[in-house]
Amino acid sequence: MSFFTPTLSLPRRRGRELDEGRGSMKTKRVETALLIGGGSGMGRASAVELGSHGVRVFVADLNLAAAEETAQAIAGMKGQSEAFSVDVSRSESVSSLFRKLRDRAERLDLLVHSAAILGRTVFVEDMTDEEWRQMVAINLDGVFYCCREAVRWMKIHKSGRIILFSSVASLTPTPGALHYSAAKGGINMLGKTLAQEVSRYNIRVNVIAPGYVETSMLKDLPEGFSDYILKKTPLRRLGEVQEIASLVSFLASPEADFFTGQIISPNGGLVI
Repeated sequence: MSFFTPTLSLPRRRGRELDEGRGSMKTKRVETALLIGGGSGMGRASAVELGSHGVRVFVADLNLAAAEETAQAIAGMKGQSEAFSVDVSRSESVSSLFRKLRDRAERLDLLVHSAAILGRTVFVEDMTDEEWRQMVAINLDGVFYCCREAVRWMKIHKSGRIILFSSVASLTPTPGALHYSAAKGGINMLGKTLAQEVSRYNIRVNVIAPGYVETSMLKDLPEGFSDYILKKTPLRRLGEVQEIASLVSFLASPEADFFTGQIISPNGGLVI
């Protein structure tokens, strides 16, 4: 019995054509990035990390003063950065932001979307229409608006990367956060579907679903919740913003060019 498969007879291509064919599916080096939600937490850490590697970083946040602080931190490292205000729940605000950016840069190589709200802990029977709509508007609609504008720009240059933030709450039921979990779960499927849609434009799309990370957002959780999470987490600690920023930096690097449509969840083993 032979374990060798017959050699297939394939049309030969000239070396130059083969190299061009391979090269056409590589993204350009990330030189310009937009951080949505870059005024604090994981977004700020990611913006600073990218800036430390020489990337020109546009920082956008609902809180302009916070975005300016991030931009100043990058400038303090001799980096290039500029701050903008944006309300991701309003499509016209997102469109206006991208018009301003197009006046300042030839192309956008990377979109990182980390903007989100947590909301109060509330069970379904007590949740108001406004709480549901606000959560979806900011945490899901905003992602769609930003991705739409980014793709419209990136497709012109046949290259780009998009990194979205969902949450470990999108991977496991989180009672008391139905609206948050639903919106974050929507980001996961948005990212996967978008990755397939825009691959023809040579755009990569990946989703980071962080576990519980030490940020100001944790302060809004019920008393004792952090202790509960630590007991459930095999590594017995919370994540650090720099760990997430380093993952963003990797996904923006040439070494991650073969990654697309993936949901990556650094969560200390909380969800395996």
